Amino acid sequence: MTAPTILIPAYNEASVIERTLKHMRIGMLPGEFRIVVIANACEDDTAAIAHQAAPEAIVIETPRPGKTHALNIGRLAAPPGAPIVFLDADLDVTAESLRALVAPLLRGTALAACGRMDVLTEASSPIVRDFYRGWRLNPYFGRGKFGGLFALSHVAAARVFPLPNVIADDEFIRRSFSKAETAFVPECLFTARAPTRLSNLISVRQRTLRGARAIARMGRPSPEKGSGLAMARQLLRRPSEAYPFAVFAAVTAWTRFLLALEAGRAPARWERDMTSRVEG
Repeated sequence: MTAPTILIPAYNEASVIERTLKHMRIGMLPGEFRIVVIANACEDDTAAIAHQAAPEAIVIETPRPGKTHALNIGRLAAPPGAPIVFLDADLDVTAESLRALVAPLLRGTALAACGRMDVLTEASSPIVRDFYRGWRLNPYFGRGKFGGLFALSHVAAARVFPLPNVIADDEFIRRSFSKAETAFVPECLFTARAPTRLSNLISVRQRTLRGARAIARMGRPSPEKGSGLAMARQLLRRPSEAYPFAVFAAVTAWTRFLLALEAGRAPARWERDMTSRVEG
């Protein structure tokens, strides 16, 4: 059987790519996964560090920036007929979780699969920590986190590739499959790191919301409707979370206000959080 391919697009990820690769390879059997790192428009040592951290990995360098461009290149290095795993370069996941993630695709019971995301907030300010406590009230997480890490069968990959040039690539792919076609795999756990400051969090949320709106304009509306009301119902069952919910609501409202001020203008910069990209 052809091994699943793990695609890791990486733009200037020298500070974290070694940690990601070493963590992922713990318990990984030789030849169990095909690892492809796509260093796109990097101005640092991402490619060299990836080579050193995972000598068996295929490391592709391209001068052209863009995550979807990197994924499209990486897909060409994936053999046909096997699942494709999408992994952001700053996340931690084990081989055991990756095994669980691709299992429903190998069985043919789903086209797409996602797992559970744990957000580390120990290094974050109190208000950022409260935001993520409130964020967790969203019932969307009852079906996992389709973003940062997910997997597609080879049939599913053919539906979405080549990827268009969009900001919210994860969201574009997520909305390409129905809930019935997507498996939530609780045994798959991966870890992200939260921004440390409120300003960084707002920048990240701006990019997320801007990308989601662009996907909706492409005719792929969000499958979650009335999520605010559903979160309010969750709050009734968990009144102790009132303050985190209020923080979440306030940050969300402020983010939407800032986007309204853009009035169709392109953002001045790419809102990428570097405070969460620390070695360790």
